[in-house]
Amino acid sequence: MLASRLRALLASSTASTADGATLERLLRERLFVLAEQAEIDPFGNPILLMALEFSRMMDGGQASAGAIDQLIQRLSVKSFADRVDRQVRYLGDMDPQGNALAIAAVVRAVAGTPLLPFEAFRTRIERVVLGIVLTAHPTFGMPVELARALMRMASGRDEAGGPLGSTAGAETLREVMNAEHLPPQDLTLAVEHEFSVEALGHIQAALDRVNEIVLDVAAELYPERWTELRPSLITAASWVGYDLDGRTDIAWSDTFAKRLGVKLAQLKRHRAAAQRLAAVEKPVAAALAPAVEQLDRAIAMVEREQAVLATVSGHPERVGELSHLFVEGRDAGLVSAAPLRAAVAAGLAASEDRVVRRDLVALDASLMSHGLGLAHTHVRLNATQLHNAIRKQVGMETAPNDPSHRRSYHNAINDLLGAVEPVKVNFADLMAERATAKRLFMIVQQMVKYVDADTPVRFLIAETEAGFTLLTALYYARLFGVEDQVEISPLYETAEALERGDGIIEEALRSPHYKAYLKRTGRLTVQFGFSDSGRYLGQMAATFMIERLRLRLATLLARHELGDVQIVLFNTHGESIGRGGHPSSLVDRLRYVSPPVTRANFANLGIAVKEEVSFQGGDGFLPFMGFASALAVLRGVLETMLLPDPEAVEDPIYRENDYAVEFFATIQQLFESLVEDPNYAVLVSAYGANLVPRTGSRPTKRQHDGSARAMEVTHVSQIRAIPNNAILQQLGLLANTLYGVGRARAKDPELFNELTQRSPRFRRAMVMVETALGFSDLDVLKAHIDTLNPGMWLSRSAVTRRPTRATELRGVSSALERLDLYPALIKLYRRLQADFLDLTDRAGAHGGGLEGKLEPDRHHTLVLLHVVRLALIHRIYLLAMHVPDFSPHHGLMRADIVARLIRLDVPGAVQLLKDIFPKVDPGALPAEARVAEPSTYEGEATQGYAREHETLFDPLLALYGQVLRLSNAIAYQIGAVG
Repeated sequence: MLASRLRALLASSTASTADGATLERLLRERLFVLAEQAEIDPFGNPILLMALEFSRMMDGGQASAGAIDQLIQRLSVKSFADRVDRQVRYLGDMDPQGNALAIAAVVRAVAGTPLLPFEAFRTRIERVVLGIVLTAHPTFGMPVELARALMRMASGRDEAGGPLGSTAGAETLREVMNAEHLPPQDLTLAVEHEFSVEALGHIQAALDRVNEIVLDVAAELYPERWTELRPSLITAASWVGYDLDGRTDIAWSDTFAKRLGVKLAQLKRHRAAAQRLAAVEKPVAAALAPAVEQLDRAIAMVEREQAVLATVSGHPERVGELSHLFVEGRDAGLVSAAPLRAAVAAGLAASEDRVVRRDLVALDASLMSHGLGLAHTHVRLNATQLHNAIRKQVGMETAPNDPSHRRSYHNAINDLLGAVEPVKVNFADLMAERATAKRLFMIVQQMVKYVDADTPVRFLIAETEAGFTLLTALYYARLFGVEDQVEISPLYETAEALERGDGIIEEALRSPHYKAYLKRTGRLTVQFGFSDSGRYLGQMAATFMIERLRLRLATLLARHELGDVQIVLFNTHGESIGRGGHPSSLVDRLRYVSPPVTRANFANLGIAVKEEVSFQGGDGFLPFMGFASALAVLRGVLETMLLPDPEAVEDPIYRENDYAVEFFATIQQLFESLVEDPNYAVLVSAYGANLVPRTGSRPTKRQHDGSARAMEVTHVSQIRAIPNNAILQQLGLLANTLYGVGRARAKDPELFNELTQRSPRFRRAMVMVETALGFSDLDVLKAHIDTLNPGMWLSRSAVTRRPTRATELRGVSSALERLDLYPALIKLYRRLQADFLDLTDRAGAHGGGLEGKLEPDRHHTLVLLHVVRLALIHRIYLLAMHVPDFSPHHGLMRADIVARLIRLDVPGAVQLLKDIFPKVDPGALPAEARVAEPSTYEGEATQGYAREHETLFDPLLALYGQVLRLSNAIAYQIGAVG
C-alpha cells in the first residue's frame, strides 16, 4: 500500500527534515504526559497547556521557523495518508477485473434461477436505479493534481485503470511529500468545472464498462435477443456552473459555456468510440462514416461557439455574431443524438462480430441514456427568485403560504397557467433580462434549441415551502416553451418543508395543470437537503424527518392515482457526517439515505423509484478521479440497489415507531433551541470562515465595513451550511451531529441499547454519532474558547519574566475585553459540555455512554494539529500588539485592525495595514528631480514602511498561511470539508 510507504518515508526522515521529526516526537511524548495528568486534574486543559509549552519552545528556539514548517508538512502528509486509507475502506476492492466479475454476478442474480423471461429482465436492466449528481459545493480542499495522486495511492492504479508501476508510485509519493496541501490558489468556477468534467469522464468510462458486462452476460443468457437491450442502470448529472441559488457571480454566458463544454467532451468520447469500432470491420466503418463526419462537424462547431461565447461578457456587441453562429450552425452542431443512433443501428445490422456488436449496443445505450452530454443538466435557483419574478402578475404582497392569501395566490397562478402562450427568446433577450428566474428558463430554452433537444433539464428550487412555488415554475416553463423538457423539483431543507413536503405537492396537485404535467412527463422529482436541514434541526433528526417524508410521498402518489408516475428522490447529502454522508462505506452511505425498508415500501405500492445522490465538490469528486475507483463506486451501487436486501424484510426500529418518533423529536427540539441560542451564533462567528481555507468559488464573505463587529452574525442562518459545519469541525465539537442525542438516549437507555444492537437502520445512525465523537474533544473546544478569555492572557502576563512579552499579553487581554466574546462563549461551553457528558456518560448515570471511534495514532495526530494551530494563533495575537498607531483611516482605528487580527481576518487586516503603511520603492519617485537638485533628506516618502512589512505584515501572513495548512490537515483527518 502506498499509504504505508508514505508513512515509512516520514518515519525515516532525512537530515533535512530531522528538526520537524524531532519536534513531532517531543510533542507526542509531552502530549501523552499531559493527557495522563488530565485524568487526575479536572481543572487542567492538556490542549491549552501543550499550546503554551509549544509557544515557549518557539520563544526559546527549540522550535525554529524551519522546524515548525517541516512539522506542519509532516502532519499534513500523515493526515493525507489517513485520508487515503479512508478511501480504501470506503470503496472496498478497486481491482477492475475483480469488480467486473462482481458486476457480472449481480447481473446473473437479476436474471435469476430459473431464468427470468427476457422482457422482465429487460425491464430491470433498462430501469435506472441510481443517479450520480456532481455538485459544486465548496469542498475543494486540494488541487486536482493532489486528488489524482490520492486516488492513485488508494487504488494502486493510474487514471486509466492500469497497474501503477514502481516508478509512477515513487513519483506519486514525491508529489504528495512536496505538495502544499491547500486548496487551489485560484479557485474559480472554471477550475471546479474542469474538475467535474474530468470526474464525469471517468464515470462515463466506468458506465461503458458496466454496459459491456451486462451485455456479455445477456449474450450468454439470452443469445437470441441480447442486442435488443439498452442497459441504463445508472445516470450521471451535474449542476456545476448551473447552480444560481444565492449566486450573482455566474453570468448566463458562463452557464451556457459550461454546458457546451460538457457537450464537447461527450462528442469527443462518441467520436473516439465510433472511430475505434470503424477500424475493426469495413461494413461497420461504412455504416458509421456518417456519424464520424457529423461528430467532426459538431465538434468544430461547438469549439467555434465556445470561442465567441467567451468574449460576449466583455463585448456584448458580439451577441449578434453569437446568435447567427448558433442559428446557422444548429444542424452542424447536432442538437439530437438521433442521427448518431441511426448510424450505430446501421453498423449493428452490418456486423457479425459479437464483440463489435456488443460495443455498438453499448455506444447506443450511452447515446440513449446521456445524449449529447457527459451528464444530465441540473439548474438550481431559490424559491424567492421565482416569487420575485411573478409578484406583480399575481399581486403577491405576502409569503405564498400565508393562510390569508394562499388561496387567492393559487387561483391567480392557476389562471395564468390556463392563459399563457409560449414565447420564443434570443440571446439579446437573455442579456437584457434582469429577473434571475426568467433568465434561467430562457437559458434552458436556448439549451434545448442549440445544445441538446433530447435530454430533460432538472429545475431545482431551493427552500420550497408552498405549492404555489411549483406552479410558478410550471408557468415559466410553459411561457418559455420548455414545459416538457424540464423536471421541476422542490428542495426540502427546512423544518416546515420536511414536515409538510407531501402537503406542498398536494397543494400543487389541486391545479389540473400540474397533475397533467406529471402524467405527461411521467416523473415527480423531489430533492432533500441534508446539509441545511442538519444545520437547523441536527443531522440525526433531519435524516429521520427526511425518511418519514419519503414514506408519506409514497402514500401521496398512491392516493392521487399516480402509480404510473416515477418518483425521483434526490438526496443532496455529501461525504461529511455533518452533511448526512455515512462514514463507514459507500454501501452504508446508500443504505443510510435510502433505507431498504422505504425502498421496499415503494416497490410494494408498485411505484417506480429512481434514487439520486450528490457527490459534493472536491470531496465528492475524489472517487471519480480514476477509472478503477469509479468502477468500484458503480459496483457498490449495483450490489446495493439490485440485489435482495435482508434489511428490507424487517427492522425493529419500524416496530418501535413511538420510540423512534420521540427519540428524534427530542433531538430536534434540543438542537433547535441550541440554534436559537444567541451564544451559539457567537461561537460559529468568533473566527467564522477565517479558520478554514477558501474551498469554493462561491463568494463567502458579505460586504461589510472594516470593523470586527460588522463581521459578527446573530444567527447561524447567516452562515452557509458547509462553512457552518467546517467551523464546528475545526473547533473540535461536531455539535450538529451530536447535540441532543445523549438526552434522547437517556429517556429509555435499555431500548436504545437493544435497538443499537438489533436494528441496522438505528445502528447505522449511531455509527455516525460515534464517528463524530471520535473527532470531538471538549478540551479542544475549551482551549479555543479560553484563547478568547482576557483573564487567561492576564494570568500569563503575571508569570512571564520578559517585560516586552508582559506588555504584549496585557495588550491581547485588553483587545479581548473590548470584543467581549468570552462571557457568551463560556456560557455556551457549559451547555455543550453538559450535553456532551450526557452522551459519553462514563459513570453510567444515564445508562452508559457512547464512545468515539478513532485509532489512537490518528487521534494523537488530530490533537497535535489543534495544539500547533492554537500556538500559531496565539503568535498572531502577540504580533497584533505591534500594529503601529495611525490616524483614522476611512473610519478605522488601530483597535479595529487588531480586532480583525484577533478574529483571524489576517489577509483583510494586513491589506488594510499595507494600504495605510505602504512599502515605497524610492526608485519610483521622480528621478529627474533628484538629479537636478540633490538632497540628503530621508523622510517617510523615501523610507516607506519596509521594516513593518518585513517584521510584522509578512510574518502575520506567513503565520496565517500555516494556520490554514493545519486546518486543511484537520479536514483530511475528518475526511471531508464541512
